[in-house]
Amino acid sequence: MSYWKAFAAKYPSRPLLRLDGGSIFDKGTATSPIANRYILEGIYQSNLDALGMSAWDVPVWQEMSDLATAGLVSRDYLKLPLVSANLTAKVSNFPTMQRYILKEFNVDPQAGKPLRVGITGLLFDPEERISAKEFQVQKPEEAARQVLNELKGKADYVIVITDMGLGDAITMAVEVPGIHMIVVSHNYEAAVDAQQVGDTLIVSPINMGRMLSEVRFNIKSGTQRLEIESHTVPLDRTVPDDPVLGELVRKGKAEVDKAQK
Repeated sequence: MSYWKAFAAKYPSRPLLRLDGGSIFDKGTATSPIANRYILEGIYQSNLDALGMSAWDVPVWQEMSDLATAGLVSRDYLKLPLVSANLTAKVSNFPTMQRYILKEFNVDPQAGKPLRVGITGLLFDPEERISAKEFQVQKPEEAARQVLNELKGKADYVIVITDMGLGDAITMAVEVPGIHMIVVSHNYEAAVDAQQVGDTLIVSPINMGRMLSEVRFNIKSGTQRLEIESHTVPLDRTVPDDPVLGELVRKGKAEVDKAQK
């Protein structure tokens, strides 16, 4: 958040999209319920433009909805830009998801019209871990084709967020033309270089929030040329904590440490 704020302050006229691929929650430890409440509040305060839904997070989202119903978590924290084109909840107590999100940016005053960006998400569950009684999971390729068809005439640039692996993302880029960028939020420990597959740019963020994956688009005024620069930004000690979220992290860590003792 501190990096995003610094970027916006230095380049106030540059549009900025903040995307998160999902798999945000902690699972399987005694302190997970404590950590997850703080994670949820932190995500809410991060003001994301889109947040992907992964198979890892689905049961925790159900838990958070139950806690909100019981008054133990603020309902406002569940009002997030969750996006998924292929996950449909059959249960009533689940956060609202959107098939896609549309954003408009005035990047070229000479063009006379804004750049329209469509953002969608594709959950990947080849092992069918998600309960078929509670959720319907459509095949990613089918859902991608449907959403692309829905976005015709609405979006100039389409971004897909998914937790599938790099190989599956490359296959999708080949088999489903029309996707301009795929954000592969798979659990990769090391940095993976951005790849251009046909007309699709594939980028893969680093897990655990240790780095930001930044993609800069430079649109040449009066032309259709688009220059793309992709790199990672290490979130080391040279990047200070955001005052608000840094304090939230400290409070959360203190509660987790207390519970562990």
